[in-house]
Amino acid sequence: MKAGVNQFERFIHNVMTRYPDHDAFQTYGFIELSSPTIAEAIDHCVQNGATEITVVPVLLLTAGHARVDIPEQVEEAIKVYPAIRIHYRETIGVCEEVVELAVKRLEAAGMSRLADKAKRADVDVLLVGRGSSDGYQPSDVAKIARLIYERVDCRYVETCFLAATTPTVEEGLEKVERLRSGHTVVLPYLLFTGVLMNELEQKLQRRNGETTYKLCAFLGADHELAPVIVSRALASGGHV
Repeated sequence: MKAGVNQFERFIHNVMTRYPDHDAFQTYGFIELSSPTIAEAIDHCVQNGATEITVVPVLLLTAGHARVDIPEQVEEAIKVYPAIRIHYRETIGVCEEVVELAVKRLEAAGMSRLADKAKRADVDVLLVGRGSSDGYQPSDVAKIARLIYERVDCRYVETCFLAATTPTVEEGLEKVERLRSGHTVVLPYLLFTGVLMNELEQKLQRRNGETTYKLCAFLGADHELAPVIVSRALASGGHV
């Protein structure tokens, strides 16, 4: 958990240096388990003279946190500070930058970009999402998988999830093995390390079939997504 928090903080500080309005007060908060909380972060903004606040969820895809948990905390802040205008922006979502970063992770694991759609390499990709009980995240992961398939030289891009929905990681691994995959590159669709990343590593270590696996780095290992967060902060519209 601490490693993930440290990675998040380094990432956010990089985002802050890229924000064009250097006079704007910038801070961050956590949904749960760490501090400052979102409420504390908003309090800090107001104490530093903010009359308008933009809240940007640093999340890959829309799910319960983005659709329910964060908006509820923002609504509570509006009740506390009715004179402050608070805007809530979109998650990173399905965008060119995140697809390209996923492809780069696969390249770093030894895969190649697709050159000939008629002749694909005998290697597969297993895209592992965090998981959500609503229908939004699984459908977005499926879109990402298709976009990766159009760019990477592989037989298949299968999907599975670490929690809350199916197919599970075990089911995903069983599927690529049923497809007689000789080698599968596993891409964790996660921003930062943590318990789920550790669980995934352990699951792969326990496999002993004919399929060999290589685990990619998670997406947030560098700062390539920082400009996306900045663009979300600068976007017009939003809600709350």
